[in-house]
Amino acid sequence: MRKADLEKNHDWFEEDMAWLTYYLGRMITARRVVRATDKIEIVESSIIRICALWEAFVEEELIDCLNLDCSKFSEQLKLDLPKHLNRSLCEAILIGHRYLDFKSVDDIKSLARKFLADDVNPFRLIKAPTAKKIDEVYTIRNYLSHYGGHARRRLQRMYNESYHLKKFRQPGDFLLSYQGKRLVAYIDAFLAASKQMRSLLP
Repeated sequence: MRKADLEKNHDWFEEDMAWLTYYLGRMITARRVVRATDKIEIVESSIIRICALWEAFVEEELIDCLNLDCSKFSEQLKLDLPKHLNRSLCEAILIGHRYLDFKSVDDIKSLARKFLADDVNPFRLIKAPTAKKIDEVYTIRNYLSHYGGHARRRLQRMYNESYHLKKFRQPGDFLLSYQGKRLVAYIDAFLAASKQMRSLLP
């Protein structure tokens, strides 16, 4: 595993987030081509895509970091494993341990702490305010994925705690208010997480 491999993970993820910021910014400010109802559909679909891209990035990063140094994993299992297992085996270890569907940034950090030595664990560098924003996006994503009562109550609680909104708003309407600044702030949180994690690269 080379430094370039980890950099590649960050490069593609940050490029995707930057492109989404550009694309959604153009869409939000369009006056004639995209109708207001279409904007809501596009923004809500984009939330699901952003979370999928983040999960793909996290999975690659976890596998590549374990590939860099699996000594903590070896120590935890009390096995005499080589420090550098091949990447396919690292992937099997992580996927075999649990399906990589994360509930929160804390959930990601917990798994990373379990498997990765500190010097190859970039997830510990994600700052609390950044993690909070990402978790808010997941609260929105969960509602959009299920539309269930529990997901709706959690979303309303997030609106109230983070934005002091007493009345429930559909995610598209919520994200498009203030000229889409909330949506941009959420995308920026994912970019910030990647950049905070980058500081661990040698």
